[in-house]
Amino acid sequence: MAEHAISKRTIKLCDPLAEEGNKQDALARRVASLDGKVVALLDNTKPLVDTLLGEVKSLIERDFRGVRFRYFKKPSVSGATAELLEQLASCDAVVTAVGD
Repeated sequence: MAEHAISKRTIKLCDPLAEEGNKQDALARRVASLDGKVVALLDNTKPLVDTLLGEVKSLIERDFRGVRFRYFKKPSVSGATAELLEQLASCDAVVTAVGD
């Protein structure tokens, strides 16, 4: 009878559920009005986000006078560069959206 080597392997299982938080982060400070403000439109590179941001831009233009827009596009869906965050911080408000 031939001997067979039996190898043991370990499979690590990870629980994908996060613990429920009990702390609410503070919301960012809001401007009283968008009249005359600079609004950043942040494209996260997902499909159709440009269409969604275009609709939001139209609604803001309709409701607020003298608003100006700056358009930014993230290099990928995840994260933003320090340079991009600095540029966004120079605006009075930021609108971002998730396409698809």
